[in-house]
Amino acid sequence: MIAALFLTVGCIDIPAMNGLVDRIVPEETRTYRIFDVWDTQGNFAPDPAQDQDTYINAIEDMISNPLGFQETAQNISWKEDKHTFFIEENWESTFIILLLSVDYSLGGGVDPSEGPAGTLDFTVIDPDGTKHVYGKDGDGYEIVTWNNQLEERPLLLPVIGGTWTITISGSGLDGIGSVLYSGDYNIRIESDKLE
Repeated sequence: MIAALFLTVGCIDIPAMNGLVDRIVPEETRTYRIFDVWDTQGNFAPDPAQDQDTYINAIEDMISNPLGFQETAQNISWKEDKHTFFIEENWESTFIILLLSVDYSLGGGVDPSEGPAGTLDFTVIDPDGTKHVYGKDGDGYEIVTWNNQLEERPLLLPVIGGTWTITISGSGLDGIGSVLYSGDYNIRIESDKLE
């Protein structure tokens, strides 16, 4: 039949032939399942290697001026948390998405409706060594505001198998200081894999 078409028309419409072949030999059905690859949560805290007097002075400043705490927070260096997760190449994933939530809170019933809530420094490094960050400046640093805290902010990542590294730090006090000011984070990685 195909030879007869060729002889009568004189040429073959290639896109039409592709459609004909697709009907004769159907494509293999591929089923994917979406799942949580990895998740973690943590608390922001001052860098334990810094001078303790700076930390104590910051707490005293926060007690005396709770609404001006962000100026004090700028004088503190924050501990850096590193996390890793792994993507298997044999999953044949079609996407990897990171969902980041960050929550800052003040103690003493103070609930500012706007203004800076805290700092966030966030970087993801893929198995090839490429950095992936939020923000237009591409440095991963930002000021989070009270009226725009992060709730499952998505970061679409390239599909690359191997070990990924996340580095995160932000403002927040630990121990007794967390009663005055705290910062918490939650990171979740979703992907899909071939069933």
